[in-house]
Amino acid sequence: MPVKNPILDDVFVAFQVIPRLKEGNNFEVVDKAIEVVKAADVPYQVGAMETTMKGELNYLLEVVKKAQQACYDAGAVEVITNIKIHSKTEAATDTFCTYDRGVTKANHMFV
Repeated sequence: MPVKNPILDDVFVAFQVIPRLKEGNNFEVVDKAIEVVKAADVPYQVGAMETTMKGELNYLLEVVKKAQQACYDAGAVEVITNIKIHSKTEAATDTFCTYDRGVTKANHMFV
């Protein structure tokens, strides 16, 4: 059994897809990417500018790749994908991205 690596196994990945279409509505294409995230069975939050997920890094990156492919499958001719990754060691208990400060409406799905 592989050893659990907290730096890779418990990360936040935020991503944004920006599809370009010859015709049609970009929002409908972005919705297809969000459907991929919903089906991934990970904690997530959809925001106005990006979607944030929590989980194992390699799995989350696969979700991002599938979301990007969903844009192409929905008619995009090109897609810009911006990705942010937040990882931490076990020693990081009071950094800006930990949720030890309490549960709020914005972070309840990550606690």
